[in-house]
Amino acid sequence: MMNGEETDGGISLGDMEKALVCLLMTSMEAPVQAESAGLTQEMFADASLGFVYEVIMKIYATGVRPDMVLVERGMREADEELAAKLGGLSFLLPYMLNVRHDGNVAAYVEGIKKQYKLRCLVTLFGTMAFKAGKVSSVPEELVDEAERLLMQFRQKTAEGAPVRTIGELAAEAVSWHYRRFGGELEAEQVKSGLAEFDYVTGGFHNTELTIIAGRPSDGKTAVTLQMALNAARAGKSVCFFSLEMSSLQMLNRVLAGMTDVNPDHLRINKPTGRELGQLEEAALRLKDLPFYLDYTVGATVEQIRAKVLLQCRLGKCDLVVVDYLHLLGGDRRKGETQEQMVGRNVRALKQLALDSNCPVLTVSQMNRACEARADKAYLPVMSDLIRGRSSRWRIVWRSSTVPNAMASPATKRRGIAWWGSARSISRRTVTVRRGSPVSGTTLRSPVSRTIYSLVRKPL
Repeated sequence: MMNGEETDGGISLGDMEKALVCLLMTSMEAPVQAESAGLTQEMFADASLGFVYEVIMKIYATGVRPDMVLVERGMREADEELAAKLGGLSFLLPYMLNVRHDGNVAAYVEGIKKQYKLRCLVTLFGTMAFKAGKVSSVPEELVDEAERLLMQFRQKTAEGAPVRTIGELAAEAVSWHYRRFGGELEAEQVKSGLAEFDYVTGGFHNTELTIIAGRPSDGKTAVTLQMALNAARAGKSVCFFSLEMSSLQMLNRVLAGMTDVNPDHLRINKPTGRELGQLEEAALRLKDLPFYLDYTVGATVEQIRAKVLLQCRLGKCDLVVVDYLHLLGGDRRKGETQEQMVGRNVRALKQLALDSNCPVLTVSQMNRACEARADKAYLPVMSDLIRGRSSRWRIVWRSSTVPNAMASPATKRRGIAWWGSARSISRRTVTVRRGSPVSGTTLRSPVSRTIYSLVRKPL
């Protein structure tokens, strides 16, 4: 197929490639989607657009958002002669004016990849047809060569990571444990700062998705915010995405927990002069904290993903927090239920944890089923997660008896109770030793995803 011919959707391949290049310079999510889809320079039918694409992705790899000025400078640095021949990006100006939104980025990427594969097949079969036209050709040899070339083509264009042997993976696992033994991987572990939680889970680990779930007004956001602050105080870079509370509301919570200021004075009445001084001192303690807060109403997983991957490239993301799951935006697909949409968002957050190599912590509400179990209401099950039966990740549930984690030290001394859920392959036993952060005896798990109940007695 030539560059000007139309694709199946009635859009020429040249227009599709130019529109994608324009979107890469105007949308924050477009470079993320193109990179995750495996789009490369050689897949462009127009070599000049492939050159521009490569420059854009190099700028994006440095953690900087590409724009027309940076791209034109990058083009001159990469190949000044070709950049002068193209006249910079002036040939894209008509398309820049027609780009309205980035909703078709995935379709453009898939269209370009599809046409690239078809061009490769045309070249391959054309070569085989030319060889088959020779009188001296041997059919069996041509068949073997065609099979070999098709296998190479399939391996080259295969999606996802290649299949690996269990021996290679086992060697990597042993090497990873040797590094743990030497203390090299302590930086990859993010502690929550809550003794009971860290005692059971070991904190947050890279590529893991953890869900904190509870009934409304249980204090899920307060606990999650406390964990994030503890991690930031330990030197970890935390990216906190709030979809429910504004930045001012979140900061009022933080400041109220760090001081003895009456919370009513931060919302209803005016703070006193002494309280203003306390707030100022608390703000100074937060000045250099590696805590990044983003408040975007209805943010989608794709938008969060773009910001997280950019922060990772800058080396400023060790923990991702999303508050909360059911407020994530996005269009519902045709025939898709709310339950399926929540499950899709959970899977997308898990994929984000894998791609960013960071732990992801999110918050979710639980349905009323947990309150209907009068005998074991404190033991959560997976079906308690609202519209989330497809969510099969580690869940930590907080009982309504737990006081506000952002409360004053006097309130915290009342004691807290934690209940958690962990996935396991087989039966598992957790022994609580004397002198440990928690009290109790051996807790047994009869089935996988068993509930562990860890209670700290009131002080």
